[in-house]
Amino acid sequence: MDIHEVRPGMICHTADGSGYVLEVDIQNQLVLLQREDETIPFQVHVSELIKEQ
Repeated sequence: MDIHEVRPGMICHTADGSGYVLEVDIQNQLVLLQREDETIPFQVHVSELIKEQ
C-alpha cells in the first residue's frame, strides 16, 4: 500500500490487527492507528499495512 493512499479516518489492517488511522507521517512513512478496543494508539510503518482484498 502506498503511503499516499492512507488517510485519517480510514481503517487499515496489519498482521497484528486493524485500527482507525489517526495520523499519517508521509516523510517517515509511519501511520498511527487506534484499535477500537484499546486506549493507546500504535504506530506502524506503511510496509506493515495489508491491503484488503
